[in-house]
Amino acid sequence: MKIRPFTESDRPAALALAPRLMENVNPWSDQSTGPVDTVEWMLDQQTNDTPMAVFVAEDDEGFAGMVKVFEKGHMAGEREAYVDGLAVEERVARQGLGTELMEVCEDWARKRGHKWVHIETPASNQVARDFYGAIGYGEEVVKLSKEI
Repeated sequence: MKIRPFTESDRPAALALAPRLMENVNPWSDQSTGPVDTVEWMLDQQTNDTPMAVFVAEDDEGFAGMVKVFEKGHMAGEREAYVDGLAVEERVARQGLGTELMEVCEDWARKRGHKWVHIETPASNQVARDFYGAIGYGEEVVKLSKEI
């Protein structure tokens, strides 16, 4: 498995992987922005001034996964690293690629002097919550929502 920075030639494969980002999310959650639009936005953010990186994974069969890591301000005022858009192809799921992609994000953050890496996932996405817990992430915040 090779993990490297995203290039524009990866865009079609990244967009094809986009529906995986919507698996196990609340059926009532705001899905007005579809997964392809979400990934387009994620990839297009590379052109702004926010420190960030998108990494992709390749194996012998081609594109296998992606993840984005970026900096943003934390409520305490510090700049911290956040992960978004971690997804792997079904054919490589549960084989360690998600962990490898997260390790690349952690290295990116560490090199920039960050002490923490944060990620958000829907409360209903038990698969993701179990995954992140297994690699050392703990719950920090509870976000409550109400449709009005």
